[in-house]
Amino acid sequence: MLNSSNSKLVLLVLVSCTVFFGCSKKDDEMAKADLSAASDILQYVPADSPYVFASLAPLPDDVMDKLEPSIDRILSSYETLLQELVVAAREKAEEEGEDAEQLTKAAAVVGELSSLMSVDGLRGAGFERDSLAALYGNGLLPVLRMEVSDGKLFEAELARLEEAAGEKMDVARIAGNPVRYVDADQLKVVIAVLDTQVAVAMAPLEFGDEQLAGLLGFTEPARSIADSGKLQAIADKYAFNKYMLGYFDVEAFARTITGDAQGLDADLFELLGDSNELSDVCRAEIRAMAGIAPRIVMGYTEISTEQFDSQAVFELRSDIASGLRNVPAAVPGLGGDMGGLLSFGMSLDVMALREFIEAQLDVLEKDPYECEEFAGIQQGVAQARANLAQPVMPMIYDFRGFAAVIENVEGLNMAAQTPPTSVDGRFLLAMNNAPAFLSFGAMMSPELAALNLQPDSKPVLVDVPQAQMLGGAVYAALSEDALALSVGDDIEAQLGPMLAAEASEEGVFFNFSMDAERYYTFTGEAIAQAGKDDENPMSPVFNAAMQDVMLAFADVYDRMSIDMRFTEDGLVMDSSVKLAK
Repeated sequence: MLNSSNSKLVLLVLVSCTVFFGCSKKDDEMAKADLSAASDILQYVPADSPYVFASLAPLPDDVMDKLEPSIDRILSSYETLLQELVVAAREKAEEEGEDAEQLTKAAAVVGELSSLMSVDGLRGAGFERDSLAALYGNGLLPVLRMEVSDGKLFEAELARLEEAAGEKMDVARIAGNPVRYVDADQLKVVIAVLDTQVAVAMAPLEFGDEQLAGLLGFTEPARSIADSGKLQAIADKYAFNKYMLGYFDVEAFARTITGDAQGLDADLFELLGDSNELSDVCRAEIRAMAGIAPRIVMGYTEISTEQFDSQAVFELRSDIASGLRNVPAAVPGLGGDMGGLLSFGMSLDVMALREFIEAQLDVLEKDPYECEEFAGIQQGVAQARANLAQPVMPMIYDFRGFAAVIENVEGLNMAAQTPPTSVDGRFLLAMNNAPAFLSFGAMMSPELAALNLQPDSKPVLVDVPQAQMLGGAVYAALSEDALALSVGDDIEAQLGPMLAAEASEEGVFFNFSMDAERYYTFTGEAIAQAGKDDENPMSPVFNAAMQDVMLAFADVYDRMSIDMRFTEDGLVMDSSVKLAK
């Protein structure tokens, strides 16, 4: 067996992950076709798999043509990072008088990995632009299945890695196919290389040939996920394209761990010696709890040379989803990309949230948990009732949310751990009857009263000592439903448009966006400033490689944003990444 198995595992994971980013195809309509293009992969995925994440159609060539130069650059930097990690580990071993033989072997493996640290290198190992891949559970056990142009190319790469390590993996034949093994504590990683596919899986050390044959797909499932149409149904419901999509079945996972293990899972739990001492009532209540959020689905809705849009949906039980739809409130401008270096905000209808919580407490009082594992939850019901009964200032229910935009940060030195000298930005507090809220504050602050703010959205200079401490000119503006503040020169002109911005009709609960190019450039510069010391033991070469990774991302990305909403399906997270032109 390989003593340097950890190094090999890292290498295999890096190669496998790259496949998901290296797929493309000239015909963009492949992304809109049915899943038959991925049938060679999906036929090995059991229909009842608790989780599946798969690339089901190759990316367009124009997208990959745009991304590949940056992928090459990032892979090259990762090569340097790996080499420097080995060097640092070897130096530490020598300082502590430890045997560095295994690190010498790891260095040799990293050296061989250099041949893979480029797009051409990956192609040489069999990973082509049109390769598809899927990560899925055969039961709970993970399997990664990848397409290769020629299994012999991947075999040759594995042989070179073994030669660099000075040891070979154990090899056995299962169902007529050669399978490699790498021990990893109580589990083993098994690798099967077929004509045009590579399968990598994790299994208990005690699993025999029949079990491994089923795990690796040598024995195909009685019914595959391709037969079930589950992925197609997800894609159709949420308008996902077929480039990449997947799900995690929370209910299936709960059934398995509460005593309904089937197939390989039953063998797994038998080996673990799990007597499953849960009572019947606990099993039933755990499964019912899983039904609150039965499934998570995710996929891409757009992939082009301009942007990547994706969506993740935490599906919720219908009554929960319905109650949460009323929680977001209207906040001017919240949603999408609000600009600036970064922006963020949230909305909240406090009364709607209170009503939702009360409804859940009603359920728990009417039908309390009986499982001893949930005693703490049930005991908390009375305390929650008592908390809700506490008096609350009426204006708390006028609160609707906030939005903040950071325009610029000056003077921040992460290496020296010095805070910024100035932060320019704007902030909006949304509420019902904002003038009344301001009047209440003015009664306690003569300075605030002296501003004489009117609900006309016109900026007024806040000339008070406390404002001067912020490092820039401070202005305030008021409308009927919001109060806005700005800090910094020439930013006050944006307060009026900020107050007048339309609130999202989709009820955005949380929003975040950032200038990705500026962020990654800023992070890269901060890394470059870092010196080698006790807190940062890495070499200047390592830091330079990390900086180059950050700058490569800065060259690829323009802006990133995420919105969280509640819909009839549950909690929806929309992400958008705009690519640099």
